[in-house]
Amino acid sequence: MAHIEFGVPERALLLALMALGGSADNPTLKARVGTALDGASRRRLNDLKLVTSVKEGRAYRHTMEDAGWAWCAGEMSAEPPAGSTLGRALYVVLGMLGEKLDRTDLSLAEFVTEDLVLDAEATGPEPVEPARVTARISDAELEERVRTAYLQVAARPGSWVPLTAVRPLLGDAPRDQVDDVLRRMERGADVFIAPEADQKSLTDQDRAAAVRVGDRDKHLLAIEVR
Repeated sequence: MAHIEFGVPERALLLALMALGGSADNPTLKARVGTALDGASRRRLNDLKLVTSVKEGRAYRHTMEDAGWAWCAGEMSAEPPAGSTLGRALYVVLGMLGEKLDRTDLSLAEFVTEDLVLDAEATGPEPVEPARVTARISDAELEERVRTAYLQVAARPGSWVPLTAVRPLLGDAPRDQVDDVLRRMERGADVFIAPEADQKSLTDQDRAAAVRVGDRDKHLLAIEVR
């Protein structure tokens, strides 16, 4: 697919969302960039499947999809938008970053979170040990457990909750089966799993409870009413 051209506001929001780890709500974007992702811009990025947006309370939370990461990577070799010298300088920096990625085996998403991952490895958090079980339950039953557990801890359907709050409520389900079911559920229309935007706020428990989706660890779960 050809690289999509956007105006300056949409470019800035996509690049800011990338720099924030791929997930942020509108108050965070407003504070960090000076504008929120809303209205026609949000609908366009959603329709293009670059970003998924979920209402969390009164504000939207936006999560970069694979196509969004690909767009940001493509922007590193794109022409800068006409305008300020500062904007053109930003694209010089993006080009330098693109050259670094070309020289390494890191994807853009991995590069953005590389230091955080290294910090987590240095502290050596204890992994969540799979519970001992006598029999493996069905995936369908485990999905219902996840949905029930989510509703027990969520303020309202569709709000984000940490996986650290959900996993302890799943009984003796094996860790690998829980992760597989979560990944399958995320492919549905009503389930969203996202990384924590503020990676520095993550505890060892948050990191250990994350589910690996593709090349990213995701820490937050939202389920809408079916």
